[in-house]
Amino acid sequence: MAETGTYVYAVGRELDAEVLSSLAGVGDAAVRTLAHRDLMAVVSTVDLAEFGETALRQNLEDLGWVERTARRHDEVVRRAAAITTALAPFRLVTIYQSDEAARDRIEELYDDLSAALDRIDGRSEWSVKIYARGQAMPTAPVMTEGVGTGVAYLERRRAEIRGRQAAVADQQALADQLFWDLVPAAAATRRLAPQDQRLSGRRQPMVLNATFLVDDDRSTEFFELIDALRERYSTFDIEVNGPWPPYSFAVLDKP
Repeated sequence: MAETGTYVYAVGRELDAEVLSSLAGVGDAAVRTLAHRDLMAVVSTVDLAEFGETALRQNLEDLGWVERTARRHDEVVRRAAAITTALAPFRLVTIYQSDEAARDRIEELYDDLSAALDRIDGRSEWSVKIYARGQAMPTAPVMTEGVGTGVAYLERRRAEIRGRQAAVADQQALADQLFWDLVPAAAATRRLAPQDQRLSGRRQPMVLNATFLVDDDRSTEFFELIDALRERYSTFDIEVNGPWPPYSFAVLDKP
């Protein structure tokens, strides 16, 4: 008989077990719920030949496997989030030896989980990324041959560097102001490191990468504010994505 473990996707309240039972989870395992006090965990029973400690060390080096597993994990979390007002997602491949071990861990985390669920109840996460549109740098004067040309070239280069640094600083200050203009519309915010252009897929540099926890009944207000800021900050491209389950505001550090 194959050895199995309990894979935990998320913990929430008042989840519909029948709806979730129609889902296929990671590794095509059936999705079910696991009750503990007033909480319900969304779980699957998984084969440790694929999800055990030894197997995971190998599978996590397989990008195809990681992508498939992450996509299925996210699908389950999204479906669960759609049928409850508060859901705390767990990190990818959070696995316990048994249902009892999972319940024991939920009990250990009970206060933190309850606080997280209270914090995100009736709210969703929105991603806001801001890109600086390309702006032409001042054209340097044409240098003529002669005495002092080398010194003049170095001075020109220093001036160009100072100009670029000043432009970057101005853009960052403007992005910081835009961020603070958005803060009043959110219940909570998190600033993340700007993504490298190879990850963002954009030619423009990213000057702000942030997530906002927004009350579901204020999402229209949030979008109206974004539209107003697009007009006010015309040198930026503002990219908004969501709504998402509030990963940034509900995932525990050590689930």
